[in-house]
Amino acid sequence: MPSYEHRGKSSYRLTVETEADINQVRGRERKTVKVPEGLTAKKQKEWLDAEWYKFKAEIEAGAYIAPDKMIFSAFVEEWKTKFAKGKYAPKTEELNDFLLDNLILPFIGHIKLCDFTTMRLVSYFSEIPKPEFRKSKKKEQLAQSTLISLHRLLKNIFSVAVTWKAIPVSPMNGLKYPKPKKTKANCYNKREAQQLTTLLDKEAFAFKVIIILAITTGLRRGEIAGLEWRHVNLDKRTITIEQQMVYTKKTGHTITDPKTDDASRTVSIPQLVVDLLKELRKHSIRERDRLGSEWKGDDRLHVFTTSTGSPYRSTYITNRWIEFVKESGLRYIKFHELRHTSASLLINSGVHSKIVSERLGHSDISITMNTYAHVFEEAEHAAAEIFDTILNKEESK
Repeated sequence: MPSYEHRGKSSYRLTVETEADINQVRGRERKTVKVPEGLTAKKQKEWLDAEWYKFKAEIEAGAYIAPDKMIFSAFVEEWKTKFAKGKYAPKTEELNDFLLDNLILPFIGHIKLCDFTTMRLVSYFSEIPKPEFRKSKKKEQLAQSTLISLHRLLKNIFSVAVTWKAIPVSPMNGLKYPKPKKTKANCYNKREAQQLTTLLDKEAFAFKVIIILAITTGLRRGEIAGLEWRHVNLDKRTITIEQQMVYTKKTGHTITDPKTDDASRTVSIPQLVVDLLKELRKHSIRERDRLGSEWKGDDRLHVFTTSTGSPYRSTYITNRWIEFVKESGLRYIKFHELRHTSASLLINSGVHSKIVSERLGHSDISITMNTYAHVFEEAEHAAAEIFDTILNKEESK
């Protein structure tokens, strides 16, 4: 018969007696559960009975591990299957798996969940950046961004452990995120951007459109690769971002939702890009009609495709950009830094930071201000110099 007792507001402790040991002493396993709100007394009893029988089945099947006996790696498996599965974007899931397999479980996976303390994690975070501690062949310390991701992941796992009553408090409480290192957003200046567009005249037309689109809209690589013609409104001169193409080793190339909710946005495009896209669409239609059944495009009708209709992969865009820069003799910047170039050109042309933030799909204007702080500083100095012209009496004569 189900056995449980009231332990506090909406909380009950389930008790299941286990088989007697060799000394004929019966054991007990206990687990605290929280009853959902709004249940009638009858429904509450039915819910508790069901939870008790489920708990009993877990114990009899050997699937239940008491929190005081559970090691961290075992809890992580529970976290993966009962909390994280399907919750994260493919790239985030891939990053989490990498961190767990390479930087977390080999070093602290053996520790009992209940034995973690804040100081123990302080020691872990102080040692894990060192290559000698990790026995890594690479001599570089971990990047600050990796440490921030480690901190975020562990904070989430221990927070779930608290929610599930596996531990009373999180040992991550009080530990602050590592400070990200401030770096300048590398980008082309106005002269280099003009030089780039001139060099693109010698390139394949679709690639030329991709690069000019990246500079004029600030779209991410995956957003460009995931773009379909249904997202393009040439009459209104807008592009709507509602999906992206991402690559992971587990899933390959897939179409997913944008990076964040704020990454879903509509971006205005200049007439230059409208004209380029019109020509690109005419070319795609001609090729599709010419190839007929040999056309390899799908129902999505991607904007950027190969000559046979297959959508450009996001990885192809990066590789083609690297080749182009090497061949052209341009100063090398990453493809993603064309996005920084777009923001920098707008800021230095006097466009309001709020507009720049919305075009980039930042969740908060502070992200834009922090990322392009040095650009804003340069633009602010230029703004101040305007008063030399306005108030200079000699020039006004």
